[in-house]
Amino acid sequence: MLPGEVQNNKLQLIGKLTASLIHEIRNPLSVIKLNLDLIKLEDNLSKDILDSVNDSLSATNRIEYMIDNLLSFARVVTHGHEHFSLNKITSNAIDLLAVKANKYGINIVTEFDESLSQIYADKNKLLQILLNLITNAIESYNKDCKGDIIIKTSSSEENGNKKIHWSVKDSGVGISEDNISKIFEDFYTSKVNGTGLGLSVCKMLADELEVQIEFESKPGHGTIFKVTFDVNRMRKLYEATNTSN
Repeated sequence: MLPGEVQNNKLQLIGKLTASLIHEIRNPLSVIKLNLDLIKLEDNLSKDILDSVNDSLSATNRIEYMIDNLLSFARVVTHGHEHFSLNKITSNAIDLLAVKANKYGINIVTEFDESLSQIYADKNKLLQILLNLITNAIESYNKDCKGDIIIKTSSSEENGNKKIHWSVKDSGVGISEDNISKIFEDFYTSKVNGTGLGLSVCKMLADELEVQIEFESKPGHGTIFKVTFDVNRMRKLYEATNTSN
C-alpha cells in the first residue's frame, strides 16, 4: 500500500471514530449545560459561585465548538470573520487553561502590546490555535522541568508591510532535531496519551486564516511558537468582504 493510501485510511478511520463518539459526548454535555443554567436561576448565589458557573458554561460551549470542528476536520468551515482584540482573545484562552496550568504548577506571564490594532479573522478558529499552542507549552514541562510560560504580542513594520506577532515561549523539554520536521504531520505525537492532531489542526486552521505559524526549539531549553498576522492582507480581506456585501 502506498504512503498516501495509508494516510487516507487513517483519516477515514479517525472520521468514523469521531462520528461514533460525538453522540456519546453530546448527550452528557447537554445535561451538564442544562444543570448549569438551572443553577444560575438560583437566588442569592455568591459572586464566586456565579463566576464558576459562567466559566463552566463557557468551557462547555468551547467543547461543543471543538466537537463541531472535529466533525468538519476534512472540510473548510467558515464561522465568519470579525474585528477583535488579539490580547483579549489570548486572555480568554489563558482563562480557559488556568486550571490545567495550575495542575502542572505553571505560571503564565503575559507581555501584551496594548497599542495593537484589532485583527480581522475567524475568532473561533484563532482561539483553537491559541488553546492548542498554550496547551502544548503547558504539557512541555515534566516533574523535573518547571518554569514560566511567556505569551507576547507585538507589532512591526518594514517598507509599509505591517505585521502583528503573537508568541508563546516555554522552557520545557523542547523538540528533538529528529522530530522537528514531523510535528505538523497528522497523527504524529511524542506524548504517551496524545492524538497527534493538535498541531496538525493548528497548521490547517492557520492556512485557512492565511496566517503564518512557525517555531524554534532546542532540546532541554524549551520551544517558542510564533503566529504572524499580515495587517495589509487582513485589510484587503475586510475590504473585499464588505465590497461583496
